[in-house]
Amino acid sequence: MTTPRDTLPETLSGLHEPAVVELPPGRPWLALSELNRLIRQQGQARPLARAWLLDQLVHAIPLPADQEKALMAAFLERRGITADDQVPAWLAERNLAFDDLRILATQKQRLQRLVRCRWADEVEVRFLQRKPELDQVVYSLLRVDDEDLAAELHHQIAEGEADFDSLAPIHSAGPERHCRGQIGPLSLAAGHESLVSRLRRGRPGQLFEPFQAGDSWVVLRLEQFLPAELNEATRERMMGELFDEWLEQRVRLLLEGQPLPPLDALLALLQEDPAP
Repeated sequence: MTTPRDTLPETLSGLHEPAVVELPPGRPWLALSELNRLIRQQGQARPLARAWLLDQLVHAIPLPADQEKALMAAFLERRGITADDQVPAWLAERNLAFDDLRILATQKQRLQRLVRCRWADEVEVRFLQRKPELDQVVYSLLRVDDEDLAAELHHQIAEGEADFDSLAPIHSAGPERHCRGQIGPLSLAAGHESLVSRLRRGRPGQLFEPFQAGDSWVVLRLEQFLPAELNEATRERMMGELFDEWLEQRVRLLLEGQPLPPLDALLALLQEDPAP
């Protein structure tokens, strides 16, 4: 059992500041001044601001009563709660209110509804902006310290005398030596600029002349180019990115003490949504 604290901060009057913030469920542990100090000292202002804004938003997004009820039932069933009379004990054990259960069970669907209403029409533009970073490649690579060695290894590969899978474990200085010289699928944005420029304009199977990248000489062959597709998963990702940027703007305003734009116009879009 958790014992009460006897070292709470003192106010100017010399009285101990009351503990009002619960850490153990149902037991106030921190004074408000301690909470404010810890939030700033431990860098928790941003995640707390984000959590508050999400909570505000989720509470404002409506769902039909039958959908909410079904989501709550499914949420509880996944946790082994199948009867109504089990719910109060489950909530009490976690120090949760019924409204907490309602939000925990439905917040994902509430946010999805808002995100699709607000940002679905911007997905194509976002995808085109991000496509160069979303395209992926598979390539084979050797990194060596010596230009002459790079030229010799390139010659062996070009003439069919050897290949990357046999040369990389012996000669390559990078981590590709542990995967037989092959890297990917990997985003084009993740590579060194000298690699990216060649891979972006290359064709599958093309072996590039040795070139210098940083302190290494590189032998490179493009194996596969995997262009990003605007499928359902990518649509969800683009909408999620747009939502995160919008939310981050609100976090910044809150942390700067600036007024938050009202949610009325955003929430009004939900009234036009025919299928929540």
